[in-house]
Amino acid sequence: MKTLTIHHIGPIKHVELTLKRINVLIGPQSAGKSCILKIACFCAWAEKRIQLEQGKNGFADFGYVRDNLLVFHKLKSFLHEDSRIEYKSDYLSFTIDFSRESFDLRWGKSKNRFAYKRSRVSYIPAERNLVSSIPNWFDVRMDSTNLKSFISDWTYAHRLCGADEVLPVLNLGVKYFYDKQTDNDYVLLEDGKQMELTEASSGLQSVIPMWVYLDYLFQKQYSPNEMMSSRTETENEEIAQHIYESRYKKSVKQAGLEGDIFIGKVGMTKRMFASKEDFEEFKQMVLNYTRTSHSDIFLEEPEQNLFPLTQVELVYELLARTALHNDSMFIATHSPYFLYALNNCMLGYKVKNKLPEEIPELREHESSWVCSKEVAVWEIRDGELSSSVDPKNLTLQDADGLVRGNYFDRVMKLIMTDFSNYSSFL
Repeated sequence: MKTLTIHHIGPIKHVELTLKRINVLIGPQSAGKSCILKIACFCAWAEKRIQLEQGKNGFADFGYVRDNLLVFHKLKSFLHEDSRIEYKSDYLSFTIDFSRESFDLRWGKSKNRFAYKRSRVSYIPAERNLVSSIPNWFDVRMDSTNLKSFISDWTYAHRLCGADEVLPVLNLGVKYFYDKQTDNDYVLLEDGKQMELTEASSGLQSVIPMWVYLDYLFQKQYSPNEMMSSRTETENEEIAQHIYESRYKKSVKQAGLEGDIFIGKVGMTKRMFASKEDFEEFKQMVLNYTRTSHSDIFLEEPEQNLFPLTQVELVYELLARTALHNDSMFIATHSPYFLYALNNCMLGYKVKNKLPEEIPELREHESSWVCSKEVAVWEIRDGELSSSVDPKNLTLQDADGLVRGNYFDRVMKLIMTDFSNYSSFL
């Protein structure tokens, strides 16, 4: 379980979140959705760096914290005198106090601390359509931000979608591919014709960069070639040594005094262990720390320029794909259609054993069904999570984990107010 507390940063007054595998944050413009998303992404990335290096290392320098949070995520003007972040997972916790310029790290219990499995932390910004709307975008000079990082990730991922590996794009009836010879991105239409991505509709220019990179995260990064090439032996050796020194060095010294040690080799280095069992544990631990297990995906406004039914299809696809490797996903959205679709998937999971077999269409989206215990949905308003009937539950979910009907009723009432007013004069 992960918890995140953000105090007085940007428009956020004070929020406390218990993060699940699937997290959705909805609210109006400038309410603080992206601010929360960026901070959550930074915390996941910081946890990963600390785990791989087994210590604060760079985070001991507060300038490093500032650069990787405030500069990278474009939050430099968001600080207040009492800004603070608190993050806690099963493995560690830390507090960032901006008034004291301190980063305080605390490890979890040893049995939890070393149960970590490596993730790929990815932020997909709302400005992602830059790569498809601007020709020669790679010539544009940019600061080191989450947008530049996404462009770098896209640059790599889109080259894996060659003409012989075209990528279907949701239910839109089009496919995407990259032509190495012309160094151009193309959209393949249903009639067999093709057009350059820069000439496609605004919806396609927004969804294709997102979908191409998500396809890499969901599937392509786990191919044998990608897993072999993602890190060098030197990097893996450094990670192994950090783990060895933190976990085993002390115990092997004691074992050495008693004259009973085991020598084993992982990678390029032989090391001494207190027992063969410790060596086997070490081998598995190194594998967990050096091989990507899953992705932590932070996604801004995935609904951009998409028709409502396509938004629903996108939710179904995201939930089905994240289940493949138990990925976590944190979405910031303006769209109630996302919540409608998410509710469908939670309800489908809840009633799956009651559905009649003679109506197979009820199971059409079975791969997208998700247990409500894995989902958290919040609304942010005026810098705080919106209150509920139960003051202890600041999500939009009821006791069954479903999004409350009164939330949808309130949204629809706001939308229909003018219609109701005018209709009275018919």
